[in-house]
Amino acid sequence: MAMKHHPDKNPNNREEAEAKFKEVAEAYDVLSDPERRQVYDNFGEEGLSGDMGGPEADGGPPFANVDPHELFAKFFQGFGGSNGIFGAHFRGGDPFGEFLGGNGFRPRGGPAAAFGGIHMVPRVVKAELQCTLEELYAGTKKRMKIRRRNIQSSRPDAEVLEIDVKPGWKANTRITFTGVGDEIRPGEFQDVMFILTERSHPRFTRQGSDLLYRHTVSLKEALTGFTLDIEHLDGRNINLRVDDVICPNTTRRIPREGMPSSRRKGHTGDLIVVLDVEFPKSLSEDQKASLKSTL
Repeated sequence: MAMKHHPDKNPNNREEAEAKFKEVAEAYDVLSDPERRQVYDNFGEEGLSGDMGGPEADGGPPFANVDPHELFAKFFQGFGGSNGIFGAHFRGGDPFGEFLGGNGFRPRGGPAAAFGGIHMVPRVVKAELQCTLEELYAGTKKRMKIRRRNIQSSRPDAEVLEIDVKPGWKANTRITFTGVGDEIRPGEFQDVMFILTERSHPRFTRQGSDLLYRHTVSLKEALTGFTLDIEHLDGRNINLRVDDVICPNTTRRIPREGMPSSRRKGHTGDLIVVLDVEFPKSLSEDQKASLKSTL
């Protein structure tokens, strides 16, 4: 199948051949990593991309960085081929047909299904749980759909796991569901572990329990004062008045307006405002004279 759809073998239909060739490579990309294979089995392509947190998730395509030619070169070199995919010798010109017992490449249900006969099963399945900074500030509930396989059944069962994300949880927080994954052997099931990842935010950066907010002011504002309105993660407006002269990278700390602590009840970090100053690129002679007479 790989030989049949290799782009070099189909010069008149190269675009379609390239797509099929890449599909085979994607399947091998999953097969070559036991953890990725298991994540696909349980969560589908959404699990491979980390796009598991609901409709607002923005995970990228799971195979965006796959180079099919490079993957196949590595794969067939492992079977004794010295010149990549076409350097190894297989009966019938279909290397995957021999690898899968003569059945060829017949993907069903996605790329990993092409290698259903080869399955290295980890004891714990890991997947990302992506959360926004707003969700980690206020807390939220995530409903994660998984697919689990039983030894006695050829069809996977669908199940929804609910995760109560606490306010203040941090990246790498781990949530484990015991015995909800695939059946490894009769009566023994895998555990499923979700590892929290924090999405980047357009306005705030998290530093432990503190929130960092950057703002640039003009030279006029830096010298004469200004008022800054900051929209917080919960939609409130935080008002900051600065009357004194500020220098570049001046900071102002607003107590108890940072992130809540998930371990210390009632404890909240601070909001740290970092102020930068934008200097004019040029001044007229009159402006220079006015500044000299004023300062």
